[in-house]
Amino acid sequence: MRVFEAHKAAQLPLPSGRFRPAAETDLHTLTHWAAAFFEEAGLRDPGDAAQEQISEGRLFVWEDEQPASMAAWVGRTGRAVRINFVFTPPDLRGRGYASACVASLTLRLLDEGLASCCLCSDLANPTSNRIYQAIGYRPVCDAGEYCLEAGQ
Repeated sequence: MRVFEAHKAAQLPLPSGRFRPAAETDLHTLTHWAAAFFEEAGLRDPGDAAQEQISEGRLFVWEDEQPASMAAWVGRTGRAVRINFVFTPPDLRGRGYASACVASLTLRLLDEGLASCCLCSDLANPTSNRIYQAIGYRPVCDAGEYCLEAGQ
């Protein structure tokens, strides 16, 4: 896992569409995306992650006639926040939707007065690592994840 941090967001050419907060009307779509996100990331799906993030105003979408990509924030402190839950369905990838969504969310959070945003990326995914750097994120460190089971 690679940890990235941004203190500013780069201005990129944006794809068609717009950035907006996710709404209850998006719940069906975003619930399916959340399940796919957790499956691709090899994480346990908590089941109601999309609902919780929409209710708390932390989930955003890039919309091009319909939602095309999503990203959320979590772990806000007085000076920083983590971006997470970045997902674009496979049939919509490669169009710049995730880049636009993450860049727009980063800019929004930094404009609110936060000093930095950070996110984690899979080291084995060169596409996301390249995209995050293009929108202003810089690698901070590499990290490992360990799962320990009781009694072993």
